[in-house]
Amino acid sequence: MTDITNIPLNKLTAWEGNVRKVQNKASIDELAASIKAHGLLQSLVVITDGKKFAVSAGGRRLVALQKLAKDGHIEAGYLVPCLITEAGDASEISLAENVMREDMHPADQFEAFRGLADKGMPIVDIAARFGKPEAHVTKLLKLARVTPKAIKKYRAGEYTLEVIMALTVTDDHKAQERVLKDFNPDRNDARDIRDTLTEGEIRANDKGVQFVTLKAYEKAGGAVKRDLFSEDADGVFISDPALLDTLVIGKLEKSAKPVQAEGWKWVIVTADTGSYGTAEYKRLYAEPAPATAAEQKQLDELEAEYEKLNQQWQDSDDDAERPERMDEIENLQREFDDRPGIWTPEQLAMAGAIVTIGYGGELNIQRGLVKPEDMPKQAGKSKTAKATTTPEGDAPEQEEPTGLSAVLLESLTAHRTAALSAKMLDYNLVGLQSVVYALVLDTFQHRHDTALQVSLSPQSLHRVEGSPAAKRLEEHRAAWGDKLPGNPDTLWEWCLDQHSDVLIDLLNFCAASSLRAIVQKQGCSSSVALDHADKLAKAVELDMTAWFTPTADNYFSKVGKPQILEALAEVDATPPSNSMKKADMARYAEQSVTGKRWLPKILR
Repeated sequence: MTDITNIPLNKLTAWEGNVRKVQNKASIDELAASIKAHGLLQSLVVITDGKKFAVSAGGRRLVALQKLAKDGHIEAGYLVPCLITEAGDASEISLAENVMREDMHPADQFEAFRGLADKGMPIVDIAARFGKPEAHVTKLLKLARVTPKAIKKYRAGEYTLEVIMALTVTDDHKAQERVLKDFNPDRNDARDIRDTLTEGEIRANDKGVQFVTLKAYEKAGGAVKRDLFSEDADGVFISDPALLDTLVIGKLEKSAKPVQAEGWKWVIVTADTGSYGTAEYKRLYAEPAPATAAEQKQLDELEAEYEKLNQQWQDSDDDAERPERMDEIENLQREFDDRPGIWTPEQLAMAGAIVTIGYGGELNIQRGLVKPEDMPKQAGKSKTAKATTTPEGDAPEQEEPTGLSAVLLESLTAHRTAALSAKMLDYNLVGLQSVVYALVLDTFQHRHDTALQVSLSPQSLHRVEGSPAAKRLEEHRAAWGDKLPGNPDTLWEWCLDQHSDVLIDLLNFCAASSLRAIVQKQGCSSSVALDHADKLAKAVELDMTAWFTPTADNYFSKVGKPQILEALAEVDATPPSNSMKKADMARYAEQSVTGKRWLPKILR
């Protein structure tokens, strides 16, 4: 090499043998800004190339200088300090410059930026002089102001940059040092630090903040704290919870005034939905709004048009497409059906409404809620009759008495439960849906108190031992027992190794095994569970004739003569003699219904 020589910029060209082939445009812009502010701090290394000079080391600096010349910040003949070397050494020098370069430690960088800021240089000037965005400089300065004890451990490699970033959620060095006192990199991560330092603070994605909006909160004078290293509202914290509560209640009370004017017996305004869960209330629904004469005429015309189009389509060729107008008519009819209903004076006098905040921060008004003590009393309530919920959600109505003893009713519904469980084994999707249904009830309605939000208890099969359903369930249990590890401690690893299809099969078996829809003789049956069992039975197309056959032992000997005669009449069998004994009558009934697919009403 020779001494440094100043060479005009327009005499310099890029060397094709440079080992760095890829240039980062953003880094070139930053370098150009730095050269403009501080000058060229490092000479270029060149080799002679005819009348010009090829830059073998310093290609990024050359591109940055050319950018400055193109933008008019320096002259085309700007003198650039260069070292001229031999062509044979050029590749080695190019490689050495790129490989041996050691990047500045991030802590050195952001502390150096802090030094400029401490000297009074504005952030906007620092950003311009180094070609960095202002937001980037602001973040570096935030990092530089973390407690020196943490920076020291970061330099030593004991903490990661993510840890330093998490500490910036507070400027309080004592608070930072307190959380680091119990910090163990092998056990904790940056998220633990951030969560500890913001414990008790309200994030801007809280439903209360979303309800009143962050803009309205700040306009009311509310202070916020921002985590520069978290995205969106997750990094914004409310500093005045009392003001937020005032704004929330004020907006809810304003929203409740029209609801109160509707004439409800009571209206509750609350931001805490957990204090007023709706599980203990009965729910009424608005009555369909009657159609006006003009609306009814339009509906009749639409129905007639639909029937005409449908008939024409059915009578047309097989390849004819369904008329689009039929879809349009269906949409119009659906829009009419979806109109807001009308609350009757009787409903308003009985029920109330809760005005609160929904899960997504939206206004949530729940109307038609009836307190248990306000429900009309039901007369003639049967102890063993199954309660069913009306489609409108009104008070449960009681089915007609079955005429069956509590013991027999329990036995028959146990058979139905076992059959439903066995049938579910063929419907993995229904099993999955039923478990999701239970999870959603736990998560959103708080209908069950379990440590893990769902708890499955295998049903007992002692009432249905020997039945086809019990045999099938036991066969599947034995098959899974052979597949599952014997040691519960290794079950988790086993699950991780299984294909999703296997896990869904197993999930369905667990769901089916836990199903319980028995009318218990103690009278503590759940009408909700029984109603859900009916829906499950429809979903799996349960046909009890495949799982239960009435015999003298399991049914006819346990019912009275009226039930036997009713069964015989339904299968068109000759009535028995009045002198026939009960045991003989039961066996006669068994023979009469055999092959007729007859079932007791409770199992149909």
